[in-house]
Amino acid sequence: MAERKLRMALLSRYSKLHNERYGERPSLNINTEQWAADCLIESYGMQECYDLLQYYFDASQTPTWKFFANYADKVLDARKRVEQDKIERAQMRRKAKEWVNE
Repeated sequence: MAERKLRMALLSRYSKLHNERYGERPSLNINTEQWAADCLIESYGMQECYDLLQYYFDASQTPTWKFFANYADKVLDARKRVEQDKIERAQMRRKAKEWVNE
């Protein structure tokens, strides 16, 4: 079980990102949502949770805590697919450049 301060830190990071986007604090019951934060931290680690949360806010049009808490694995898969696509595109560009220069 993650320490309470880590659970609250993750919820605080979500609240900060939500406030930056919408200009208002989210309506979260932190006493109940801390358990979802605990599961996320136990599953992915604190830094990975921060990175996933940032990616989720960058990628989603309407980010919510419930979706993030329930589908963090899907967010992680999507981020991995995007990173893999970037690598593959860079390789294709390199090969195309080599082919043109021959």
